Amino acid sequence: MKRRLTWGIAVLGIMLMSIPSFAQRIEAVVRVNEDRLSEEKKRELMGFAEKVEHYINSFEWCDDPWQTIVYLDLEIIPKDISSGAEDRFSGELLINNSYDIQYYDKRWRYAYQNEELLVHEETYLNPFTNMLDFYIYMILGGEFDKWGTLGGSIYFEKAKHIAEQSKFGLARYIDGWDRRLELVDYILSDLHKPYREMVDYYFYGLSFVNQDNAKARKHCGTAVKMLDKILSNDPENDYAKKFIAAHHIEMVEIFRRALDKDPIRTLLVLDPGNERTYRDILRD
Repeated sequence: MKRRLTWGIAVLGIMLMSIPSFAQRIEAVVRVNEDRLSEEKKRELMGFAEKVEHYINSFEWCDDPWQTIVYLDLEIIPKDISSGAEDRFSGELLINNSYDIQYYDKRWRYAYQNEELLVHEETYLNPFTNMLDFYIYMILGGEFDKWGTLGGSIYFEKAKHIAEQSKFGLARYIDGWDRRLELVDYILSDLHKPYREMVDYYFYGLSFVNQDNAKARKHCGTAVKMLDKILSNDPENDYAKKFIAAHHIEMVEIFRRALDKDPIRTLLVLDPGNERTYRDILRD
C-alpha cells in the first residue's frame, strides 16, 4: 500500500521529511468490487474505475498554498437494481486517505450509463458524483484541520451544502442523505470542536519532530491531555478512539526518550488494548 504523505510531511514511523512542490491535486486509486454484478453488467462497466479516477484526479478541489498531494483510496461496491431501460444501482463506498481518515457508506443509490460523462457541475445534482464530492470534501476538511485551528471548516461547509441539496433534490435517490447531513452537522458542531482543536495541536507538534523535540513533545503532550478530556466527557467517542488507534505508534516514538512520560501513562489508561506497547516504553 502507498505510504501516506500528509500536507508536506511523510510519516514513516516517526521520520518526517519534506515533499517536493507539486500543483495541489488529489491522487486517487479507485477499485470496483464486481462480486454483486452479472457478467453482462461487468462488461457494461468496463473502464468504470478509470473514469472515476479521472473525474477525481483531474479536478482542483481546493486552493492550497502549500502545494501538496492528497492520496485517496476508494472502493466502490455496486449492486444492480435496474428496472426497465434505466441502469440503476445501489452501492457501498469505502474511502480513506491511506492514513487516518476513513468513511464507509452503504446507503448509495444512483443511475449510471457507461457512456455517461462524469463532470463537475455544482449547480447540477447527480446522485453518483454528489456522493464522491461529499466524502472528498469531508476528507479535505479533516486534512485542513491539521494545518490550522478549524482550518477545514470551509470544506466541511461544502460537504454540508452538497448534503442539503441532495437530501431535498435527488428524488428517489435521497437514501442516506439525511444521515450524511447529520454527520457533517456533528463535525461542525460545538460538541466536536474540542476534537478538531486537538488534531491541530497534534499535527503542529508532529511538524517539529527531528527539528525541535521539546516543541514536538510539548504540543503532542497537550493533544494527549485533550484526548483524555474528550474521552472523560464521552468515553465512547469514536473519533478520539480511532485517532489513538491510528497514531499511538507515532506518539510512543515521540515520547520514547522523553524524561516526562506522563503522556504515555495517559495513553495507557485511554488505550488499554495496546498496554504492552506503552509499558515497554515506561520500562525503558
